[in-house]
Amino acid sequence: MGMAASQARFLGLTARKTNVEYEGQQINQQRTTLSNQSANYYSQLLGMKVPTPPSVADFTKTVYTFQDGNLNNTITAIMAAENGAYKVSYLSSYTDDFSICAAGLTSVVNSQTAAGDNIYYVGKDQLKPLGKGLTTAGCATNMDGEEFRLSDSMALEKDGKVIQLVEADYNKICSVIGKEPQLSDYSTEGLVIDYQQTQCYAGVAPGNTYHIGHMEHNLCKLIWTDTQRAVTNSDGVTLTNNRAGSYSLTQAGWENTPPDSTTNTLRSRLQDIYPDMYQELIDLYVDVALYLSDHKYNSAGYDIYSYTLSDTNYDHSEITIDNLHQRWEKFWEDVKNLSPESIYNEAHEKWQAEYDKYDGKYMNSADYSDVYDVEDKLYYDGQDEYLGSLSSEQLEKLYDEEEYYREQLNKLYGTPKNGWYVRYLPNTTTGEYYPVFYNGDDMANGVKSEVNGDIHSSVKTYKVGARDIQNEVKMQNARFEKDTTGRYISITLYDENNLNPVTYSLTTNTLTDQDAYDDAMNQYEYDKYQYDQSIQEINAKIKIIHSQDKNLELRLKQLDTEQDAISNEMEAVQKVIEKNTESTFKTFG
Repeated sequence: MGMAASQARFLGLTARKTNVEYEGQQINQQRTTLSNQSANYYSQLLGMKVPTPPSVADFTKTVYTFQDGNLNNTITAIMAAENGAYKVSYLSSYTDDFSICAAGLTSVVNSQTAAGDNIYYVGKDQLKPLGKGLTTAGCATNMDGEEFRLSDSMALEKDGKVIQLVEADYNKICSVIGKEPQLSDYSTEGLVIDYQQTQCYAGVAPGNTYHIGHMEHNLCKLIWTDTQRAVTNSDGVTLTNNRAGSYSLTQAGWENTPPDSTTNTLRSRLQDIYPDMYQELIDLYVDVALYLSDHKYNSAGYDIYSYTLSDTNYDHSEITIDNLHQRWEKFWEDVKNLSPESIYNEAHEKWQAEYDKYDGKYMNSADYSDVYDVEDKLYYDGQDEYLGSLSSEQLEKLYDEEEYYREQLNKLYGTPKNGWYVRYLPNTTTGEYYPVFYNGDDMANGVKSEVNGDIHSSVKTYKVGARDIQNEVKMQNARFEKDTTGRYISITLYDENNLNPVTYSLTTNTLTDQDAYDDAMNQYEYDKYQYDQSIQEINAKIKIIHSQDKNLELRLKQLDTEQDAISNEMEAVQKVIEKNTESTFKTFG
């Protein structure tokens, strides 16, 4: 091989070696890139969160409840406060059996207009505006509980007769129950003074002649009347006066005598108002008469023997002049000390009680014989058979119920511009009537009148039914009692001032939120599927990288083999070049 050819060959090998080295560098760079990608994928695998299935325990909690009447209370939050106190929140729920619920549609409703007001019918039944359609009029109720509707002129019809009522004033009432008691009607002070002015009264004093006779003469004026001939003492012994004659104070022998009416009034007051005192007077008189009879005593010509007893065994042994006189003085002292206020107050209280039965009432104007309470009551003057059968009290109750229903309807379903209507239907089982409600706006807007006034449409109806009501009470002051396991067994609630404690027993329940658990399980299945998909995708990518890296590795090995061959060939060419150079220098040397 010539010198030039060897050098050209060497240069070509050098270029090939350089290309092989460059390609090897490129392959190493690609392998590094693939390695980084593989590392990233492995990092993703390591960083991925493995889905775990939900535990039922995570969705199960202990719930405390307590009962307060018909209220079911469920504690929703417990927050510790100071000194063993707590703040609790709880849901209070109950079933309202008298709430108003939607009840479907009614099909045919007819409409008419009267004086600018819409009138609606379901079949032949006219709907009544809720809370309206009733008439207020006077109602008179007599003492027997009979009710009569009054005309505008305060007249009523009873037993086919028209009775005009007038207001019961003071004079009309007194004409029925008697005049009002006065304190002076119960006082004996002036009457006793007049009575004691008589000569016979003064003659009773000890030392006066015949003073026991004067005592009998004096007492008989307060006991005997022209029609009374016998008196009975406290022991049941009757003393009979066998004489005929007058016992008025104008009888001969009396001086400074007051009018008969004075003595009669004193006797009447003692007998009617102070009966115990009057009985004491009779007891004294019987003993005086018996003393005189025992001693054959006759005073001023009066025959004591004219008295007879119903009991001849009556004990006279303790009847003495001194004793009789002491009793006499004590009697009049007691009479003078009588206090009429308490008796007057009691009598006036009884009179007032009778007066109050009539006060503010009305009477028959003819003779005040009937007494009536008068008040405004509700009446129904329409054609509805059910409403027409109700009494005033029942209509009053019905009206209050309708007011309640209207408030509930407005609260639950809004306040219609045209108000609410009601229709009462009988329960086919019980026969009792129940209300069905209609929205006036539904009927005005959804019911279109035709030429003949008939309407073919459907409107919503509402009825009374059961509805669950729930209210939340927040952050109320409370204290708890625990058992040995630490579980709460009772709760004591306080008001906002930490007063008025009320204690309730707690019921412990374990509650699982099955819907939340099912949702969590569904989420787990989805996450697991996503996780498995991601693992498969990353593993597939890593597998591709490994395959690409293996191909690059094989190519790199090929390049190493090729480089070794080039290096060997270059060494051989180098030797040829060196040999050619040596022989050339020798030739010219």
